[in-house]
Amino acid sequence: MRLVILGATGGIGRLLLRYALERGHEVTAFVRSPQKITLKHERLKVVQGNLLDAGQLATVMAGHDAVLSAFGPVTLGPTTMRALFGGAVAEAMRLSAVRRILLVSSAFLFSEMFFFGRVLRGMLFGNVVVDDAGMELAICRDYLDWTIVRPPRLTNGSLTQKYRVMEDRLPEGRMRVSRADVADFMLHEVEKPAHRQQIVGVAG
Repeated sequence: MRLVILGATGGIGRLLLRYALERGHEVTAFVRSPQKITLKHERLKVVQGNLLDAGQLATVMAGHDAVLSAFGPVTLGPTTMRALFGGAVAEAMRLSAVRRILLVSSAFLFSEMFFFGRVLRGMLFGNVVVDDAGMELAICRDYLDWTIVRPPRLTNGSLTQKYRVMEDRLPEGRMRVSRADVADFMLHEVEKPAHRQQIVGVAG
């Protein structure tokens, strides 16, 4: 497949690049800071640009099979960056006629959460929740073939492929998952779609 990866310099994004190439896909990484990508491969193309510019995104997306996004600015303060990003991506996909997108969001958006998660959502991550909700709203369009991935606490643990997936809620049990397993799930889902136009929780 021909894949566009957004947020390719982050923890999940770097793993998406590596795993996608290992699985034989052609990959285009659209990033603000290409110098942060040190991986070299004949099937990897790195393009510099503005992730909030729908026109630039559409040009890069044209001719690809799917978009995988791990974009997520690291800030707890008030921001609309994710929501603006979601709007730009949705418009770019409309313009480029690419329908399939898998996008990482946050488990804090699930209404049913364990007690500690509800406390964190209220005390620390309220701004993130609002912005992530705006991003999801922008992506969940009828003309897009989307899957929203909401992981709980992310770790730098190893790839286990033993993660659990549930639609519209987090799986019960361990409220953490490795970035490697999230990346693996996203690639498995783009290769063999099982959760079209669904929000899924992924946990270790």
